[in-house]
This record gives sequence, structure tokens and C-alpha cells, in this order.
Amino acid sequence: MFFFSVLKNNLFWFFMTFAGVGGVYYYNSDKIQNIRLKEFTVQHIEFDGYDRVPEVLLLKSSGLRYKSSIWAISPQDVKNKLEKISWIKSVSVQRKLPDTFSIRVTERIPIAILQSKYKLYLLDIDGKILEHDGIGNFDNLPIVVGEGAEEAAGYLLFILSKFPKIRNQLVVAVFIGKRRWNIRINKGIIVKLPEKNLSHAMSVLDEISDDEGFFNENIEEIDLRMLDRVILRIKNGNL
Repeated sequence: MFFFSVLKNNLFWFFMTFAGVGGVYYYNSDKIQNIRLKEFTVQHIEFDGYDRVPEVLLLKSSGLRYKSSIWAISPQDVKNKLEKISWIKSVSVQRKLPDTFSIRVTERIPIAILQSKYKLYLLDIDGKILEHDGIGNFDNLPIVVGEGAEEAAGYLLFILSKFPKIRNQLVVAVFIGKRRWNIRINKGIIVKLPEKNLSHAMSVLDEISDDEGFFNENIEEIDLRMLDRVILRIKNGNL
């Protein structure tokens, strides 16, 4: 009887000890889980590469919220939301555990001012119209006009970038019939450009200008629409 009594007591304490250890284990497991959940919340949102777009607009548009779960929104969702901003060309988003989103943006660069229906818009090389409160610091950009000008301006200005003398004299470019350009350069001279062979026409124009890209002040119009000739019109007559 004594033996069974001792065995019974030992088994009782054994199970009590095991249950106690189990209790501590589950308590610690819950505590660790709570700590981990707290760690995986958004504490840092880092933006890089922006200049024209205010950081407050980036944060608002991203959909990210401080102290929310870091899993609540995917990097792809953040990218999609930010690329809806007209000034943003591309976005790279990284989720850095346990608590950070790192976001790099590439902004669009205005290359021209589009005039349409008596209003002015900033335009990038892809023909994207950029939202703005005013032309402001971009009033030195050339103005493009005409139906379809926003899509065609990028190529024109790309060609002009190879001829800086002419590019620096450009004031207005008018897209004619959705197929070719007339440009107005220094002193109001109109240059009629061909539908094709634009680079060749620009090289001719560059060659007949002076070292600064200027032309004789008596010239009113330069017609380069024919590949093998240059037609000049002077003020009050023909030449």
C-alpha cells in the first residue's frame, strides 16, 4: 500500500509539472505571436527619386498607412496606385521586413507646352499631358499646336536635339494635317518641314544657318518639303 501511495503521489506531481510546463509554453507562444504581429506593421515609408511630385501626394496616393499590417497591401498594388499620378513614369517598390516600404519613383520630364483650345498643358516625350497649376518655370519650352501634336512632338524634338543650334531658336511648332510640321524660329521665320526625311531637312537647315543658328533677317520663309531643293521667301518678294 505504501508503494502504491508513493507511486500515486509521484505520478500526480509529474502530471502537475508537465501541465505547468505546458502552461508556460502556451503563454510564451501567445506572447511571442503578439510581439511578431506588432513587429510586422508599417513603421517606415521611404520615398526616393521625386522632385516635382510632393511627398505628401505620394504617401496619400500609395494607399500605405503607418501602423497598418505590412501585408495589408502588396508592392504591386502600391506601384499601380502611384503610376496613376500623371507626373510619375515608373515606380519600384520593395517591402523590407519587418516594418518598411522602400519606394523609388521616376518622374516624367516636360519637353514642350501643348496649346489646345486656348489652354496650355505641359507635355512629356511620350505625349503624356502632365497635371500642373501653371506653366511657371517651364515657360522656356517650345509650344506645339495642332491636332495630334501631343503624339508627334516627341519625335520632332528628338530630331531637334541633334541640332542644338536650331533647337535653341525654336519658338512654336505647328502640326499640319496630322502629318508634318511647320516650325517658327528666330525673328518669326517659318520653316516648312517635310512629312518624311525630317532628319535630312534639319541637317540642311542647320547647314544654311550661321554659327548661332540665325538666318538673314530678310528671310520670311524656308521651304524644305522637297528633298533636293531649298525654297526661300524673303520679305516683300521671292528669292
